[in-house]
Amino acid sequence: MKKQIIITILIVFAVASCNDFLEPDLRSIHNYNNYFQSEEDLVNFANGMFGGLITWTWEGGGLFFNNYWVLQDLASDNCYENGPSIDLHDLSNFTFDANNAPVYFIWMQCYNVINSSNVLLKESENIEEYSSPLVKNHLQGEAYFIRGMLYFELAKLFGDVPLQLFATTSTSEALIPRTPVADVYKSVISDLKKAEQLLVENPFPDRKEGMPTHLAASTLLAKVYLTRGALNNDVNDFDSSRVCLEKVLGKYTLEPEFSDIFKIENTNKGEIIWAVNFSGTLSEGWATNQFIVRLMPTTESDNGVRNGQGWERPTDYLYSSFSDIDKRKAATFITEFEGEVFDGPYIKKYWDQEAEGGRQNGESDADFIYLRYADVLLMYAEALNEIYAGPNPIAYDAINAVRNRAGIGDLTPNLNYQEFKNAILQERQWEFVMEGQRWYDLVRMKKLEERVLLAKPEANVKPYHILFPIPQTERRYNPKLTQNTGYE
Repeated sequence: MKKQIIITILIVFAVASCNDFLEPDLRSIHNYNNYFQSEEDLVNFANGMFGGLITWTWEGGGLFFNNYWVLQDLASDNCYENGPSIDLHDLSNFTFDANNAPVYFIWMQCYNVINSSNVLLKESENIEEYSSPLVKNHLQGEAYFIRGMLYFELAKLFGDVPLQLFATTSTSEALIPRTPVADVYKSVISDLKKAEQLLVENPFPDRKEGMPTHLAASTLLAKVYLTRGALNNDVNDFDSSRVCLEKVLGKYTLEPEFSDIFKIENTNKGEIIWAVNFSGTLSEGWATNQFIVRLMPTTESDNGVRNGQGWERPTDYLYSSFSDIDKRKAATFITEFEGEVFDGPYIKKYWDQEAEGGRQNGESDADFIYLRYADVLLMYAEALNEIYAGPNPIAYDAINAVRNRAGIGDLTPNLNYQEFKNAILQERQWEFVMEGQRWYDLVRMKKLEERVLLAKPEANVKPYHILFPIPQTERRYNPKLTQNTGYE
């Protein structure tokens, strides 16, 4: 984390000062020691914190620009790499090691923004006057939500990780050992519980779309409990997940048509609980994403995408698993366009042809959807199955709502515990292609090796791939960091 101390502050000041191209460059007159003078300064910094999740840099982009969702599906049975990157081929084939660049970028990007959240929490206590107590509450709630989310992602990916809950002001402060994952989860849960309370009321009329809410915190907290419950086989965690999910049930509805979830006009609406905005809804302009460039084929039509590269492509195993009557199949994949038949399927779910069909450079304003209501329903079905050692009628209702939206009808009745668990895993695969879910779904349900080898028989997947390696670059900076088993 040595470089993150400086990089984070530079990125956040750069993004936070982009409100008006006619204004002078604030980075020339402000630094950490004199920046935080008012409520407005905190709000600008908070906007920069969110910008750190997406803003492209030469060091790999923001977390959700590409690395996060690319890694999760490549290191699974969903996709294989078709592009020029050796590191991404290694992820697809499970031949990666501690020098893998995307793995390092994810680590670095998480800690960059974690440090921003720590700064926001610290400086929000130093501002003497707020226009309303709700302003301070919401800004702190945003910081707790982001910090909890990112430590949750780090814990899933790496296990034990350094838990740093204060803003770093020197490199020596960042050189700390890995914290046991159990303690990391305790911190995540504490942060998200605080976010639940602090985000109930949003005092910012111009900062609503793309902002986390208390229901987003409840949803993420439910996922944390579900994950820890599976890790420790703890029924109490499954029940805590149920309680959190029941706070969200009925507060959202499924989009009637699956394909409409990803349309630009439905950004931050309906089924979406929280999304990482790439469409300027925070009035910052931000950046476009890489969905079309990475996933779509190059077409020869003015109605298509000229700069689609098709770097990440679906496995035959994934594509053939869909029933032809499943509406998600047509919404997720593209096999031909205007008479041009491709050499196999590509992933198109993020392409809003009506809104962005004529773009020639492959840029897209589609958001990365981190939490949506279908996930709530499927987590609820999973939690109930774990609590009662088998599905009850409510669990069936939850999974069937997702299936019926897809047009495939109700799940087979009278399944036992393991059969229902397998059905949930399969439903999640069909529902969340390229949404950053699959690798850990397989890990959580202890199916990683089995399912990867069905889709990629030549893959080098091993038992230790339930975690990724601690980046070697970080271990050179910080000799206190140990390595995960299998990557020594």
